[in-house]
Amino acid sequence: MSNQNKPYNSLEQEALICARCGYCRGVCPVYQTIGWESATPRGKISIARQVFALKDQQKFTDEFVHRVTQCTLCGACAQACSTDIDLRRLYMDLRERIADMGKSPKGYTALQANLAANRNITTFDNKERLDWAQDVDDPEQLEPREGAKVCYFVGCVSSFFPQASEVALSVSEILNEAKIDFTTLGGDEWCCGFPLLASGRPDEARTFMQHNVERIKALGIHTLIASCPSCSHVWKGSAAEFLDGYELEIQHATEYIARLIREGRITLGEMQARITYHDPCDLGRNGGVFEAPREIIQAIPGVEFVEIEHNRMQSLCCGGGGNLQSVDADLASSITAIRVEEIKKTGADIVVSACQQCEQMLSASIRKAGLKVRVMDLSQLILEALG
Repeated sequence: MSNQNKPYNSLEQEALICARCGYCRGVCPVYQTIGWESATPRGKISIARQVFALKDQQKFTDEFVHRVTQCTLCGACAQACSTDIDLRRLYMDLRERIADMGKSPKGYTALQANLAANRNITTFDNKERLDWAQDVDDPEQLEPREGAKVCYFVGCVSSFFPQASEVALSVSEILNEAKIDFTTLGGDEWCCGFPLLASGRPDEARTFMQHNVERIKALGIHTLIASCPSCSHVWKGSAAEFLDGYELEIQHATEYIARLIREGRITLGEMQARITYHDPCDLGRNGGVFEAPREIIQAIPGVEFVEIEHNRMQSLCCGGGGNLQSVDADLASSITAIRVEEIKKTGADIVVSACQQCEQMLSASIRKAGLKVRVMDLSQLILEALG
């Protein structure tokens, strides 16, 4: 059962349900890295029970707040939980309580300030969201346009970070190759809202979601694709309440591109390479999309596909989720290093993922380890196979 379908009552009730069995310890990337019981899911729940269910405010310490933010929201603990607690939802609830009490870490408040001022996670003006499109053949094609068949929701990272903009360019090239009539929201695209959800600001996140839904409705778009798993996850989950009966097909880019390959809209050429795939947490374990990326890779003639030891539902987190980098970048990198060791064992020439954050984390760690392994987004791999 995916995390988003698990029942959830309240923080107080869920904290009392925990059986303290410890199954969560073995799968938590933070605990595997730092080894403190207070960093385990059951450890954090134990303190949350005392603070909120038993009203013991003396337990509400700065260390507890730090432990709550030392989490990638990967969802592995929720899958392992013997009492079926939606731990990912519980952590978001905890972060909201922390924010309401004025205890959010500086990394969160800086992120929130950027979002309030610029409607994106950076310090750049949101009008610059399509600057990456200057490298496509017809940049004006991507300006918001009514009546297009598809809207490509680019996301903050691919819009503003140079390395990740290659993902946006690749997706656009693939859609053009398949002769898909598509557009973007351009400067009218706001952050999907996930960074606000993950930092305990759900009401502010809803403002962003509602804006984006209203723009989609205004353009008469009925199919939306996103290359960022967190954007896709939000659109399929939290943002759905604002659709209010409006028919909108929402797919991650890998799901949509796999369909294009099945329909013969794009043809892939031969590529001699040994390739492995890293499942992003929000796309795989939290989103249920496992087969589309593998279907695409295995559709490329000449490719030898090999799985990483922990894959699909048991995939290890890259370390880059849950706003962890904004509060503990060193911990995030240490988590990445564990995943890179597994990638090394595959003997792959190329590790492919479908998340810009995963690719950024893996690229830095693989460089540091001195491995001769290329890190690519699946869209970049497809574009190379088209060439």
